[in-house]
Amino acid sequence: MPVADNLTIDDIKDFQPQKVNKKKTVYVRHQGMTKNNSPTIKTKGLRIKELFKLNSDEFKKKEESRVGGRIKKISFINELLIEFSKKNKKIPSKFHYDLKGSKYFEKITTTKEYYVTRIEKEILKKIAHQINLIFHNNLTFIEFGSGSAEKISILLNDQVKFYVPLDISFDFINKSSKQLFKSFPKLKILPTYCDYTKFIRLPKNISKTKVGFFLGSSIGNFYNKKEKEFLKNAKKTLGNNSFLFVGVDLIKETKILEKAYNDPGGFAARFNLNLINRINNELKTKLKIRDFKYISHFNKKINAVEGFLLSMKNQELFINKKKIFIKKGEKIQTEISNKFTLTSFKKLASSSGWKVKKYWFDKKKFYTIFLLYAK
Repeated sequence: MPVADNLTIDDIKDFQPQKVNKKKTVYVRHQGMTKNNSPTIKTKGLRIKELFKLNSDEFKKKEESRVGGRIKKISFINELLIEFSKKNKKIPSKFHYDLKGSKYFEKITTTKEYYVTRIEKEILKKIAHQINLIFHNNLTFIEFGSGSAEKISILLNDQVKFYVPLDISFDFINKSSKQLFKSFPKLKILPTYCDYTKFIRLPKNISKTKVGFFLGSSIGNFYNKKEKEFLKNAKKTLGNNSFLFVGVDLIKETKILEKAYNDPGGFAARFNLNLINRINNELKTKLKIRDFKYISHFNKKINAVEGFLLSMKNQELFINKKKIFIKKGEKIQTEISNKFTLTSFKKLASSSGWKVKKYWFDKKKFYTIFLLYAK
């Protein structure tokens, strides 16, 4: 089993005691922990398996990430208060992906109607045959919103020395990292629990050639056109002369889009209604799923599929001691999936500091994966 040679304590992800042997206890620190809390030992010789055997209860109490050189909370509750205090209530799409939500999404990706995952995997297999020609050896793959890591495994080969998955779901990133390690025991995996939409300080001793991935058409999941902000942050995270693969869903027939985001099996509905479970768990409220209904449609004015939870009755809840009212018939937006043309995405990439190097289609031209280069 490989070891994490030359990685310092600042490169590792959690703060907890790890039993290396009977005589010695070693501590490792998550990026979100302050330097005051972390010893300055080196981790040379620690097994990769030991690096991501994380203590979720301890970590969830902290729930912080180092963003832009400072400590910033990733707080579902705080963001919910901000969004629920507005006239048009929203829940940021990144909060869908707790452990249960991530499992529901995995179910969605297996449905006939949800073409994105199926087509994207086909394109990635094409890219896998060309990756040796595109890049040299000694690569670091960084995946924004890594999820199950199933897609990235299609591209992994001996050229890739480090894999840094970034995800907002602590439980899911821990589980998927362990599973990936079983398939790629020589790969050095450094899972990072963080808000990957912001600037993230990457581990210091990874290889210089950084290749980022933002797949699953997630670039379309930002409200208020904030995808440009993400791309700028991703460039800052990866650095100059880095690369970024981005999965982009193209505008197509309305019927196809609406079925993809509201499947007959009801997985999309459960995925969105799970947010009520999360609110109850984190705020200790007693909202009932049966008092909400999931609805979605394609908004042609903004070229986006929008999803909402429709309140079936007058309701109220407290967020940080503030009473929030939800009226009967009120819609809480839980999902947005912006669709692009080739031209519109090229303009977005260019205005965010990236140069389009190449892109790949499927046969029907439903979907594209772009390869961007940091100018």
